[in-house]
Amino acid sequence: MTKQRFYIKTLGCKVNQYESQLIREGMVRAGYIEAPDIDQADIYVVNSCTVTSASDSKSLYFVRNGLKGNGRCVIVTGCMVEDEDLDLSKFKGAQFIVKNKDKHRIAEIVSHGAKRSSCHNGTGQVAHSESISGLKGHTRVFVKVQDGCSNVCSYCKVRIVRGRSISRPVQDVLDECSKLIANGVREIVLTGICLGAYGRDIKKGIDISRLIEELCGIEGDWRLRLSSIEPGDIGNALVSQLESQKRLCRHLHIPFQSGDDYILKKMKRPYRRRDYIAVVDRLKQVIPDMAISTDIMVGFPGETEERFEETVNFIETVQPMRVHMFPFSKRKGTEAYSYKGNVPARVKKERKKRLSSIAARLSREFIDKFLNKEVQVLIEDKKSAEGILQGYTDRYIKVSIDGPDSLKNRLVSCRLVLSEQLRYPLKRITTPARPVEDLPPAIPNLLGAAF
Repeated sequence: MTKQRFYIKTLGCKVNQYESQLIREGMVRAGYIEAPDIDQADIYVVNSCTVTSASDSKSLYFVRNGLKGNGRCVIVTGCMVEDEDLDLSKFKGAQFIVKNKDKHRIAEIVSHGAKRSSCHNGTGQVAHSESISGLKGHTRVFVKVQDGCSNVCSYCKVRIVRGRSISRPVQDVLDECSKLIANGVREIVLTGICLGAYGRDIKKGIDISRLIEELCGIEGDWRLRLSSIEPGDIGNALVSQLESQKRLCRHLHIPFQSGDDYILKKMKRPYRRRDYIAVVDRLKQVIPDMAISTDIMVGFPGETEERFEETVNFIETVQPMRVHMFPFSKRKGTEAYSYKGNVPARVKKERKKRLSSIAARLSREFIDKFLNKEVQVLIEDKKSAEGILQGYTDRYIKVSIDGPDSLKNRLVSCRLVLSEQLRYPLKRITTPARPVEDLPPAIPNLLGAAF
């Protein structure tokens, strides 16, 4: 009998990407073969996202697209199916609706023909000892160390569908990362729904800094990066580690959402403008060229032009190297769903455009600090459409490099330059002892990729 083929469509955050890899490896172990695209798949898994209304629409689009295949088994999982108000008829035709807590069992569910599962009665968290051996198509591998969120931000639906904060045991994380590094992974990105809350539910003395300390002891040619972390979770220990731990990338994604204290209060964010600035100032005092990326939400209810200008001023003060912008989206079940003072879509679009222009300028100014200097680049394991190698510096500057395939998945010393096109090949890996002017060039992608 011909083995069945599966295809996974992942939407949303790094946590979802990690969990899709759990699904992928479970399917392969069960004897299924991964298909290159949906058209060749007998089994189609949609790992959905519900962070915004646009995320819901995209998730539903891919479900409906999968249902067009005659006889194809369609499985819907992810945060969208955790919504207690969800109309199940939207998934009519899907064979299985699987909650987050059962994602790792999808191969078993398909193989045994388990009954269509309910998407009600509680949140879905994956709390088990399964781990991944890699991440398909990625040189940087995401490792989920924490799930859920205990904050009460008024606009956020993720905390509703993911549940309270829960951490993986330190040893589980160490074992998984050791395996990944032994398998050739060169960068591990610690991720979670609220990464900075790691360890609070385990025992006293366990926190994100303690986990970093343990992980940095794993030998090998690799580096460690943190994903999004809240301002209040950046303590003195973490700042010291960013300065001293050579494996730890000098880059943090610190969301702030708004630069106006009134809006932050309505959002129920656990900090104010001055708190965020103090955190960034402390980081840059210790590491002057520290890379800060962030999230901004435009058009939150009550965001007048004057309050938006506070965010503009705030961006100019903090000077992030990259900004992820998105318009406010009403999410049923959240407190902000009923807030008055909605901002018209046209205004949201104009504000996002203005912030995008400022963010592009700040990104260029940050990159300028590193021009004609030596940077360490992790070369990705795949090339661009033009056949050029690409990679990221530890400050999360995306670059292009002209060189042989043998450089893939390796940390390479390069000289950062601005150019329309690379004109000379990257002949061999360099060492820090080599003069900077002799290093092969790396061209930064000024637009970059969405964080």
